[in-house]
Amino acid sequence: MEIAGAVIAGVALIVSVIVFVDSRVRELRAARLARRPALVFVWNQEKSAWILSNIGSGPALDVVIVQRVGGAWGHPLRMPEMAVGDASIVPRLWSEKWDKNPGLGARYRSMTEEEYTTTTAGDRSKIDSGSGELPSDFGAQIEPHWSYWG
Repeated sequence: MEIAGAVIAGVALIVSVIVFVDSRVRELRAARLARRPALVFVWNQEKSAWILSNIGSGPALDVVIVQRVGGAWGHPLRMPEMAVGDASIVPRLWSEKWDKNPGLGARYRSMTEEEYTTTTAGDRSKIDSGSGELPSDFGAQIEPHWSYWG
């Protein structure tokens, strides 16, 4: 009888550990989603301009947008950081300088330094964790958004 009790106690302990780990993983995932920014590009017909909007649940920091021209990502442009619900007009002089209809991408991070990317082509947006298909560093190539207003 003592062996059966020990086995039952051991199984209960293992099940408890598994349930605890699973609960903790779900809790961390929910906390991450609660602060995750999600940037999307939306065409505004009235303004004839692309709008970059944060439809996520956390602010987007260190926002850099890029264009896909001829199959390559380039022409990085730093945009203002975006609170939840914010939107910024993508400078038309920048968006049409190299191609009238480029693919668009954005690289940004959350308050806890998690990196995300959004790519848009054919009126479809794709949001990924990490750098996705965008180059991870643009270095000194990044231009400020205000340099295209004027």
